[in-house]
Amino acid sequence: MCTLLVWKNRHPQYPIIVAANRDEFEGRAASDPLYLHEHPLVVGGRDEVAGGTWLAVSERGLIVALTNRRGAGRHDPAKRSRGLLVLDCARRDSLEEIGVALSEIDPSAFNPFVLVALDPRAGLAVHAGEDGLRIEAIADGAHAVTNWDFDDERHAKALRALELARTFDIARGDAATLADDLHRLLADHAPGERGMDGGLCVHRTEERYGTRSTAIVMLDRTGQARFFYGRGHPCENGLTDVSALLVREDSVRAGVEP
Repeated sequence: MCTLLVWKNRHPQYPIIVAANRDEFEGRAASDPLYLHEHPLVVGGRDEVAGGTWLAVSERGLIVALTNRRGAGRHDPAKRSRGLLVLDCARRDSLEEIGVALSEIDPSAFNPFVLVALDPRAGLAVHAGEDGLRIEAIADGAHAVTNWDFDDERHAKALRALELARTFDIARGDAATLADDLHRLLADHAPGERGMDGGLCVHRTEERYGTRSTAIVMLDRTGQARFFYGRGHPCENGLTDVSALLVREDSVRAGVEP
């Protein structure tokens, strides 16, 4: 995933809101949201190559998501999948337990990443790379991470994502209306040609690379989640409410396409 927007304590009903685009090569197989773990119930898309996920939602009111992190070391395909780390965290009982588990990992065992873990009351931003491991609390407000550090302002796309998050009126509307508005936000293209990489919705046709899916998750104060999912580019495709998966509905009843 290459864009992750987070709002903490900015909506009257949903203290945590996450909106994300996953950018990847078209040839890398991945599933739509499904059951990733049974007890506790964890839902998210699955990377069918490495078996992990880029964003997971737990019935215990946890959201865990991860982006690659540039400028923090070279990529080594022999290292453990970062997506498996997301799944490991999402299966935990609490955010506190996630924090303890992450503090004990060897950052050199993974390619560089930024991991975000949230419950209705708090959040953690975790940076790993050749510069070691850094775990920080997420403050109230609007935040963004692309493929650089959390809330990075040094790189064009990261700064654009952060500015879009900060200027978006997140406090308005019910869940369905807000999800539609966020979906349109994730369809952002940088000024100029649509294929430019500075926008949130990425089109690099010649490389067969771009935005493969969209996820929008809202946690209420009890930890109950509303989960919306869109396949493909958000500028071209619609959004589906898949929240039923988190109450142990099957994929057909949840509205997830086979």
